Amino acid sequence: MKRNGFPFAAICGAENAKEAILLTLINPHAGGLLLSGEKGTGKSTLVRSARELLDAPWVEVPISITEDRLFGAIDAEEAIRSGHKKLLPGLIDEANDGLLYIDDANLLRDDLLSAILNIREAGGYRLERDGLSEQRESRFTVLSVMNPESGTLSSSSLDRFGLFAQVEPATDEKTRIEIIRRVLDFEKDGLAFRKKWEQETEALKDQIAKARERLKEVEVSPAMIQLAAVYTLKAHVAGHRADIYLIEAARAEAALAGRKYVLPKDLEKAAVFILPHRMRKAEEEESRREDTENPPPQPPDNVESPKHQPQDPSQSEQDFTRPEQPQPEQTDTEDSKGNEDQNDTNAQMSNPKGASRERVDAANLHVNLPPMWIEPAKDRKPRKGSGKRSLTMTDLMQGRYVRAEIPKAKTSDIAFDATLRAAAPYQKARPSNGCAVVIRKDDLRSKVREKRTGNIFLFVVDASGSMGARERMKTVKGVIFKILLDAYQKRDRVGMIAFRKKQAEVLLPVTRSVDFAQKKLASMPTGGKTPLAKGLLKAEDVLDMLYQQDPAQDPVVILITDGRATSPLNEGTDPVTDAMDEAKRIGRRHLPVAVIDTEAGFIRLGLAKKIAKAMGASYFQVDKMTEDQLLHIWRCM
Repeated sequence: MKRNGFPFAAICGAENAKEAILLTLINPHAGGLLLSGEKGTGKSTLVRSARELLDAPWVEVPISITEDRLFGAIDAEEAIRSGHKKLLPGLIDEANDGLLYIDDANLLRDDLLSAILNIREAGGYRLERDGLSEQRESRFTVLSVMNPESGTLSSSSLDRFGLFAQVEPATDEKTRIEIIRRVLDFEKDGLAFRKKWEQETEALKDQIAKARERLKEVEVSPAMIQLAAVYTLKAHVAGHRADIYLIEAARAEAALAGRKYVLPKDLEKAAVFILPHRMRKAEEEESRREDTENPPPQPPDNVESPKHQPQDPSQSEQDFTRPEQPQPEQTDTEDSKGNEDQNDTNAQMSNPKGASRERVDAANLHVNLPPMWIEPAKDRKPRKGSGKRSLTMTDLMQGRYVRAEIPKAKTSDIAFDATLRAAAPYQKARPSNGCAVVIRKDDLRSKVREKRTGNIFLFVVDASGSMGARERMKTVKGVIFKILLDAYQKRDRVGMIAFRKKQAEVLLPVTRSVDFAQKKLASMPTGGKTPLAKGLLKAEDVLDMLYQQDPAQDPVVILITDGRATSPLNEGTDPVTDAMDEAKRIGRRHLPVAVIDTEAGFIRLGLAKKIAKAMGASYFQVDKMTEDQLLHIWRCM
C-alpha cells in the first residue's frame, strides 16, 4: 500500500489523464472514467492517488471478486444466532456516495463489469439471492484502468464509460528525469515527500470541493446543446450517451474554471475525453449505404464459371507471368478459370516438363492490425485444456472460484461459504447433536470454477492463381502472420489447409508449433485453379478428427478467399454450386467462422459473401476491415 500514498499533485506528466480524473471527481453524472495505457505508465498510481482529493468512501474491486462479495449475501453469523435472514452488504453498497475503483477492468468478468456499470447508471439494483429480495440504492463513481495488451473491452462496455483517456509514457528527457527524481525521493522518505506536496494537495482538494458546489448552478444554453449535438454527429457515435456525457463533462469543465455557464471551449475540452472511444469512421457508414443502394453485380444463374463474365479492358490488372514472357493485361474477372487455363498453357510452352507456373509471395509484415484482434466469446460449456485465450467453465477442481450453485450430481468440490449461508437460517430448528452447525444434503453447494484455455484456429487459405494477382497473397500472409503471433502468446493451437490447382491439402496439422506454421506459410506457393469446394471438404475432415479427440471443443475456422471457385468436386458439376453446398454443411455445425474476402477490382462477383452467409459466418473485406471490427471480430457473432 506504500505506492498508493504517492501524492496526486506530485505526479509528473500525464496532464490529459489528470484533467480527466478531476472532471470525474467533480461531476459524478459524467459517467465515470477509464484510463488506458501500457504497463509501467503509472496509471494505477495516478488513479489511486486521487483517493485523497475527495472525502468520500473508496472501494477497490479485485478481479478475483465473487458475486457474494460484490452484491452481498446472507449474514451467516446473524442467521445462526437469530435464525433470521439478514443481508451482509457487498462492495456495491460500501461504495455508495463514493468512488469505486477497478484495476485491470478488462480482466474482470464481463457479467460483473456489466452489472457494475448498469448499477452506476440506474443508481441502484434489486438483489435476488439466497432467499433474499431487496431493492438497494447505491450511487457511486467508477474509476478504472486497463492495459490493452492484456485484453480489450466490448464496444458496449466502452460506451458506458463516460470519459476515456490514454496514458502515454513520457518521451522527453527532462520529464523522465523529473519522474525518476520524485519516485526516488518518495521511496527514500515517504512522509517527508508527502509533507513537501501537502500544500499543493490541499489546494487541489479545495478546488474540487468548490467546483462540486458550483456545479449545481452551472447552466447550459440551447446554443451549447446544439453545438454538443453537432460534435457527436460529426463523430458518428452510436446512441445518445455521448451527447449526455459531453454536456455533463463540459459542465464540470466550466465549474473547474470557476464559471456558472458553459462555453464552446468547455465542450472542446470535454470532447477529447468523451468522443475518441466512441467515434466511428464516416467511410464505414458510407460503405454500408453504398452496399445497400448499389449491391455488387451478381452472376447470371446460367453462368457455369466466372470466365463467361463480360470483360472490361479499362479495369485491368497484370497477371503473374514470367519476366521473359510478358503477357497482356487482363481484367480482374480473368483472375479465375480463364486466366488459369491460359497460364497453364503458357507454362507448358516455357517449361518442357509441362509443370504449372507457381510463385511464392513474401508476407507483407506492415499490415496494420492491432494485437488481440481475435477474441472468442466466453461460453458456459465446461472445457479442458490450458492456455490464455478465453475464459471457460471447468468441471475440474482447478481454476478461479466465481460462484456457487446447487450441485446437479455428486461432487467433491464443495463451496463451504455458500453451504454455510444456506444452512445458517435453519440452525435453531435443527437438533445440534453436539455440532456447532448442522448441515444437511439440501444445504450443499458446489463451486463453479472458471479458467482460461487456448483455442484451435483452423486456417483455410485460397492459394490459387487469382490470389496472386495484385499481390493479394502478400497481404493475406501478413494478416495470418499477425494472427499467429497472437496465437503464440495465448497458447493456441493452429492448423492450416491450402487449396489450389485441383486439390486441397493439410499444409499444417493442428499443432502448438506456431513457428512451424509460420515457416509453412512463408513457403506456400500460389498458382493454379481454385478448388474451393475441396478446401471446405478438407476442413470438414479435419473438424471431424478434432471432434473425435474432444467433442466439447469449438474450433475457430478462418476462411481466406476471393470466392471465385473454378474447380469442381467432380467432373461435370458446377464449382460454385459445389462450394455453396460444402459451405452449408459447415454452417450446420454452428461453429465460430470468419470469412475474409480478398476480392478486389472494379468488377466484383460477391461470391465470398454468399459463402459466408451459407456458413453462418462473420464476413469481412480486407480493404474495408476497421480496427474496431478486428478487435471484436468474434463478439459480433
